[in-house]
Amino acid sequence: MSIHDALTSASRFAAVRWRAARLEGREEEKRLWPLVNEYRAFIGETGQVYLFEKYLEAGAPALRPQVSTVLEARRDAASRRVMVLLVRAFDEAAEIEQKQSASVLMHLLNFIADTGQIDALEDYVNNRVEYAPLAIAHFTTRDEAETWLRSLAEPPSPTRILVGDEYYRVWSSREDNARGMYRDYVIEPYIEELAARGISPTAPSFKTRAEAGDWLKNHPAAPFEFVSVAGEHFLAVHHKRLKRHSLHPVASALTEWEAKKRAAEREPVPEDTD
Repeated sequence: MSIHDALTSASRFAAVRWRAARLEGREEEKRLWPLVNEYRAFIGETGQVYLFEKYLEAGAPALRPQVSTVLEARRDAASRRVMVLLVRAFDEAAEIEQKQSASVLMHLLNFIADTGQIDALEDYVNNRVEYAPLAIAHFTTRDEAETWLRSLAEPPSPTRILVGDEYYRVWSSREDNARGMYRDYVIEPYIEELAARGISPTAPSFKTRAEAGDWLKNHPAAPFEFVSVAGEHFLAVHHKRLKRHSLHPVASALTEWEAKKRAAEREPVPEDTD
């Protein structure tokens, strides 16, 4: 079973346990099981799926892993409570497939702890709604990004990067060493929604992008703010992880997004082969 299939099965297992907790009124479990999906999302968004697979391979893990000492020391953290929940789910599971799914999730949490990412995980979970879509790196040009991608023995996958002020999705396949990147229209829906609410006529105004960038260094967007540059509106997006802002022209972004949606509507619907 591939690591992607294992994580998908583990997510289904967590969803089943969450539904049972909800139906049976187990409030603590009902709050904790959704965090399991957030932890998997953290690994995916930061491009660490294959790193996690290597962690599993290197440790030759037992089906029922020991809890990381890092988690043992964080008894008040949500991640520690989730691990207690996973251990109990493993012990209660009647079928080997269920135990395997619980084991994958336990190892996933141990991986995050053992690689020193618990604080980053907690920050991701607690602020995911407020933060901009996560990008793990920035490059000035696409050539720079592609050079970086080719230079890595095992690129992060899948994840997002910034090229200039645009999001790109980076992917790789460990099985055949294929890799690539493509434009990712992840910020455009945000621009559409925020612009629909209205752009304040008192939005900060600048003559040049450089002036806007200098101002944003001392007045970071939280995480979005409209600014005007040479009479054109831009959405400033604060990337806390990268310690920088990207500037997205509102008018052209909305035009591109509308074209993207129309193209998606024209795509043929796959025929049902059943």
